[in-house]
Amino acid sequence: MTTKSLQELSELCRSEKLAYKKCCNYVSETDNSDLQCALGKLANGHKQRYETLTNYLDKN
Repeated sequence: MTTKSLQELSELCRSEKLAYKKCCNYVSETDNSDLQCALGKLANGHKQRYETLTNYLDKN
């Protein structure tokens, strides 16, 4: 894998981590249970992608 590809994957990993943190923050700031549920699902998706990318990068 090229250095550029690894850098791009690392940036994507950072973006997923930031999106996860933002979703979690928004969940804690709202009282609307429907919105909390939707944001929680988004957060879980970002977390899964972050973990997948991290595991991939650790192997390479």
